[in-house]
Amino acid sequence: MEPTHLVVKGTPEYVRSCCEASLKCLDVEYIDLYYIHRIDTSVPIEETMGELKKLVEEGKIKYVGLSEASPDTIRRAHAVHPITAVQMEWSLWTREIEEEIIPLCRYM
Repeated sequence: MEPTHLVVKGTPEYVRSCCEASLKCLDVEYIDLYYIHRIDTSVPIEETMGELKKLVEEGKIKYVGLSEASPDTIRRAHAVHPITAVQMEWSLWTREIEEEIIPLCRYM
């Protein structure tokens, strides 16, 4: 078995190609909720969200979600296009999101 590695890439071209591949693989015309599960810190989130906004406008995505994003990243992304869902670790042992993330999501 070949070793695999996680590719974190947030360029507009890559985001579009991944979305198109998912549409084809799922054999659907649109995706209800499209998550960015890993934030590419080498690409401004505004660029990534700009492409996602275009995909929403084209009807290929209905809603956009972010996973494991910082409060600043969530704010900046939401300024480009509304964020519908934020996925974070939250448990009895990991409650840091209660300090800033949850209040931010309530505000947005």
